[in-house]
Amino acid sequence: MKIGIVLDNKVNKWALQRFEPLADKYDITVFVGRRNDFDVSSIELKKIFLSHGKETVLALKNPSTAYKRIVRTPYKRMDYYYFSLQQYLGEMDIVYSCDITRSAYTLACLKEKYNYKLILSWWENIPYRAAFDKKMDYIKQFVMDKVDLFLPYTNTAKKALQIEGVADEMMSVIYPGVDLERFMPGEKPIELMAKFNIPASSFVILYIGKLVSWKGVHNLIYMAKILQRKGIKDFTIAVVGKGAQKETMKKIMKDSATEEYFRFLDFVSYDEIPDVHRMADVMVLPSYPVMYWQEQFGMVLAEALASGTPVISTMSGSIPEVVGDAAELIPSGDYIALADSVIRLKDESAYREDLAKKGRDRAKEMFDSNIAAHKFMDVIKEI
Repeated sequence: MKIGIVLDNKVNKWALQRFEPLADKYDITVFVGRRNDFDVSSIELKKIFLSHGKETVLALKNPSTAYKRIVRTPYKRMDYYYFSLQQYLGEMDIVYSCDITRSAYTLACLKEKYNYKLILSWWENIPYRAAFDKKMDYIKQFVMDKVDLFLPYTNTAKKALQIEGVADEMMSVIYPGVDLERFMPGEKPIELMAKFNIPASSFVILYIGKLVSWKGVHNLIYMAKILQRKGIKDFTIAVVGKGAQKETMKKIMKDSATEEYFRFLDFVSYDEIPDVHRMADVMVLPSYPVMYWQEQFGMVLAEALASGTPVISTMSGSIPEVVGDAAELIPSGDYIALADSVIRLKDESAYREDLAKKGRDRAKEMFDSNIAAHKFMDVIKEI
């Protein structure tokens, strides 16, 4: 059986962990665009790299179709390597993509011609979310009835699809997979901490994610100020990620005189992320919902649980489903409760160890990439 994976320019190691254990059972090909956002060198699957030059040549050989798909479309950049993919799709039994994207649109357009089964994973946990984006809504109206099976990543996402009218028999929930041999408890990586100028004796509070308002990143600063006012000084907040709020964060840090507690690690390669989790005494994800978004899963949560890193997060979106009773949950935006939770975890080592064990046990039960791979294998056998 031949399986193709097309994920726009979002091909990455963590998203494909659940496919790698199947590489010796199925012929799996990942299609990687020239402008892919992530390093794919460590992905242990067959990869085909797509180029803009070749796509242009193929489009020029089909001027009538190119005119319709590029010039006459209602929105710009509707397709994802429409002409290049056709060289390979005829060989595929199943093609896999995710959510409402250019990839999904192109694959839905070509499905009838090449007669493959189309599987679509689904993160979105807000019903009719596409209504906030005209282009997305246009694509969605075309794609939905072309899908042979939806794979929502959470039961929360499944419920959103149910509200939109997708039948239960068209869905199968499979959680994202985490490689439990990479993400596991271990000693603090002192050399890595030294690289980022983090004292070995410091209590490390970790944030991993985009630096955007709806991730609640400003609450990290308010929390730091509360800790400072309480006379707590031996802590470091390690921030991994980039985003539009970084400069605003730096201004608030300066105004609040909390700069000394922060280390901006910016982008860290996925190969180093397991050690980054082991570096932390607690991982914080202070997300809060807005009208058009709420936390869809929080992959960093599953990775932290697997690493035995205690987690503090909020009740936004799918987070309660992901962490269960293996994390401390606080109301979204409540930076006072966030500070109180951090202080408790800092002061109570037994509680910290209990959360770490609960987290590792939950990751083994729910997020093992091998289990996710076998669930996916059962699904594709059935389809």
